[in-house]
Amino acid sequence: MSSEPPIKRPKITENEIDKFITGIMTAEKNLQAILSDEYDKPIPFVKVFVGTARDPKELSKIIQVLNDKIPLKELSHLKRVRKKEVLLCQSQHLNVLTQETIQEYIEHNSPELKDSFQYFREIDVPLTPPKLRRQYLECNSKMWSVNFHPDKQLERLFSDSFFPEYDLKLHRTFMSLVFETAYWYLSKHTKVELQDLFVGINIAVVVDPPRRSIVAIGLDNRQGHPLQHAAMLAIDNVAKTQNGGAWDADGAKNILSGINLDLMMHLKERYRQVMFGAKQYLEKNEIREGSKSDSPYLCTGYDVYLLREPCLMCAMGLVHARAKRVFFAVDNEFMGALKSKTKLQCVESLNHHFDVFTGFL
Repeated sequence: MSSEPPIKRPKITENEIDKFITGIMTAEKNLQAILSDEYDKPIPFVKVFVGTARDPKELSKIIQVLNDKIPLKELSHLKRVRKKEVLLCQSQHLNVLTQETIQEYIEHNSPELKDSFQYFREIDVPLTPPKLRRQYLECNSKMWSVNFHPDKQLERLFSDSFFPEYDLKLHRTFMSLVFETAYWYLSKHTKVELQDLFVGINIAVVVDPPRRSIVAIGLDNRQGHPLQHAAMLAIDNVAKTQNGGAWDADGAKNILSGINLDLMMHLKERYRQVMFGAKQYLEKNEIREGSKSDSPYLCTGYDVYLLREPCLMCAMGLVHARAKRVFFAVDNEFMGALKSKTKLQCVESLNHHFDVFTGFL
C-alpha cells in the first residue's frame, strides 16, 4: 500500500512577511511572561485540626503554650488563630494505630490545655504559602487566615499591562526586525524555502536596552555546523564585540561589531530609528585602578529577541552568557526549552535566571 503524499505547505512571500510585521507592530495586547508552572497549579492542601477556645481571654496563653509544645514549623505561613478558633496540628500527627483523638493528642503533648477547647473540627488548609495575591485572597476568604507578603514584580508579570506602551512599542519594533532579518536570510539561502520560516530556521537579535542599540545578530547556520544555531552564533558574535569569539562560519562571515555588514545596511534602510553597535569594551589593563568599569561581559544586561523558542542547548547558552531577558515569537513545539517542553528559566538551581516573554503574534 502506497504512503500518502506529503502535504505541500504554501510558500511565504515577502508580502506575507510584511503582514506579520504589520501585525506585530499594530497588536494592542501586552506581552505574556512565561513563568513557573507552580503559579498556575492549584495550591496543595493538608488536613489539620482546629479547636474553638472556651474562653477567648485565654487565647494568648493558649498560643504561647502551643508554640512551645506543638510548633507548626511546616505551616508557618498560616496564622495560628482565626476568631475563636486555634490551629492545633496536622491530622497526620495523630497516632492512627491507637486511634488517638485530638483531645487525647492535646492532653498528651500539652496537658495544661486539656480543658481549653469547647470542641474540635478537621479542615483543609494551604500546605504551601500563596505566591500571588489572587491565591492569597482565595485562601484567606475560604479556608484559613494566611500570612502574605506580595512580590510587586511578580504581580506585575501576571498582569495584562506589564510593559508600558512606550516599552511595548520598542519590543515590537525589535521583534519585527527579527522577521525582516529572517526574510533577508531566506532570500540569500536558496537551499532553505520560505515556507520554513517557522520550522526550519531561527534568528537571534541581541539588544542593549539602555542604549536601544543592536549589539549582535545570529543567522541560523545549522546546515553548515550542527552547533551553530542562531542563539549560539549570536552569543559568539557578542563575544566578537569584546575581542573574543570562536567561529568564522558561513552565518558569521563579514562580521563587524557582531553584525553581518550587508544585513546591517539592509536593516538601516528599513529601520532608520534603530541604533547599531556595542558599547566600548575595555581590557583589564585598560581599566584605571579604582574606577568602576562599564565594560560589558557577554550578554549581561542585554535582551535577546528570537524568531522561535530556543532549544535546550541555546537556552542554556543564554544562561551562561548572562542574558537579561529573552523574547520569542513562535513556540518550538518539539524542542522548546522556555515554554513548550520545559522552562529552563524556572530551574532554581541555576546560578543565573532571565525573564521570558512571548505573545507577539
